[in-house]
Amino acid sequence: MKKTLGLFLLLTLLSLQSCLQVANEVKNWTEVSPNDEVFGTYQTLENDAIKVYLPKEFKRYSASKYQQLLDSLATKEAYEFEIKRLKSLREMKGDFYIFFDTTTHSTYTINTVPFMPIRKRDAQYLLSIIKQNQAKISANSNLKFTRKSAKYNEGSGPQIFNVVHKIEDTNTQIVSYNSSYIMSHNDKTVFINLTTPFEVAFDPYLHKMIL
Repeated sequence: MKKTLGLFLLLTLLSLQSCLQVANEVKNWTEVSPNDEVFGTYQTLENDAIKVYLPKEFKRYSASKYQQLLDSLATKEAYEFEIKRLKSLREMKGDFYIFFDTTTHSTYTINTVPFMPIRKRDAQYLLSIIKQNQAKISANSNLKFTRKSAKYNEGSGPQIFNVVHKIEDTNTQIVSYNSSYIMSHNDKTVFINLTTPFEVAFDPYLHKMIL
């Protein structure tokens, strides 16, 4: 289980940090505060009896349509890397779904995988391997990682591990924010990755998901 979780977080961490031009205008969903009531739409993951709750700006894309979209937005190098990353995510056991906001150039992906409970010790392990991987990446690139938050919740509801990083390309000065979630509930586990050009409070949308 730890190997699978670690692979997912490594793949999602290296998402569109330098791929897309940043949108200039902050839209409403990116301005949500952690305790705000949010308004969006439910999107059904038809193969898994799961409903995700997303801002209305997010539209679902097939892998081929998303690839075409990236081809018009990304540099050649970033495009090729992102296609390889998505291929690895699609090859994970379970289903894979892609949503994209064309206004802010934000990407939301979700993998549904065989159920695995997430314990506190797993969260601590994941944080340690993330730190190790970031150090390796930074040593061989222009990327600087700053952890903004890391949370683990194990109450009566879903078990949730969440880590948010700011990723800065020190050459181009392009900054993005990467939020990775692992949720387990009702004998289901999902891996979620959200990449945005702004720091956002996405938890209010996540908590409306129906697993």
